[in-house]
Amino acid sequence: MNKLISSIVTATCLFFMAGSLHAATLRVLSPANNSFVEHELLNIVLSLQDGNATSVKAVVNGKAYTKAVAEGGSSKIVCFGVTLVNGSNRIVITAANDSGEIGKSILSIYLRSRLSKPHQQPPAGFQRYYFHLPANEGACAPCHRMEPHLNDLHPAKPEESPCYQCHKRKDNSAYKHRPVSAGACFSCHEVVTGKRKYTTPKPEQSICFLCHSTQQKRWKNKKVHHGPTAVGNCSVCHDPHGSDWPSFIYMHPTDLCLNCHNDKKSGLHVIAGFFAKGHPVRGDKNPLKPDRPFSCAGCHNPHAGDTQSLLNKERGNNSAYCQTCHKL
Repeated sequence: MNKLISSIVTATCLFFMAGSLHAATLRVLSPANNSFVEHELLNIVLSLQDGNATSVKAVVNGKAYTKAVAEGGSSKIVCFGVTLVNGSNRIVITAANDSGEIGKSILSIYLRSRLSKPHQQPPAGFQRYYFHLPANEGACAPCHRMEPHLNDLHPAKPEESPCYQCHKRKDNSAYKHRPVSAGACFSCHEVVTGKRKYTTPKPEQSICFLCHSTQQKRWKNKKVHHGPTAVGNCSVCHDPHGSDWPSFIYMHPTDLCLNCHNDKKSGLHVIAGFFAKGHPVRGDKNPLKPDRPFSCAGCHNPHAGDTQSLLNKERGNNSAYCQTCHKL
């Protein structure tokens, strides 16, 4: 019996030692496990302690991201980007050599969305993760320039920005914000030393209006301001880096509006008294802006106006108002 117990204890110890060695081969430096972020583009930084590792792979929501690793050296730092979806993301990271898997780690990362109601609240115990803290940047400093210079305000080429190598995916959208395309990240981001760097001023309009002064003058004297405009929170609707939708909005403009105004989804608020069918809020081109899809913004100004409903034109005469688009 004693021999049996001794064998079980030995086998158990060997199992846990193997697991520990397996985990020690691959260590995730960034991001922290059980944390939440607010952008779908996530950079992962790994430390590999096995010099024979030839590749790393991350599987996120069924999509695999693989990166080759140069041989040699007892330890390596490897970084690569993945894309998250709103809500919970289980990231399985493995390191391998020619013989197979040699290390594995699993991360749980939550993508919080201000626009998707089911994903606005991260799970209990999840902490907001920021990479650009002094403790995190140390691992990257041997290969990356972590401190910006005065010339980085207006680099000659985007690739010369210290941000480019890790954040170049932010410039892959159909519609690109000009500072991003120019690598002029510090036009909007403040450099704060000794704490979390690259913050943006609040309210955001204080930095947005430096370039978008025409819009500021246009909206300033309007009688009614849309909620986000009134508090200067531009990034609720606009992605400051870029988007596949005009004006850098996050999604189809009607979908964007319905995140807050879901009771207007049917369109019955427009013409229920005529046909009880509802006015379409998508599906056609905007008669006033043929290069854009029809949406709520075809009738309502999403920033400011002189009517309580932020209509683009006065509605003193309903027939005349409708004929703005419908020539009767």
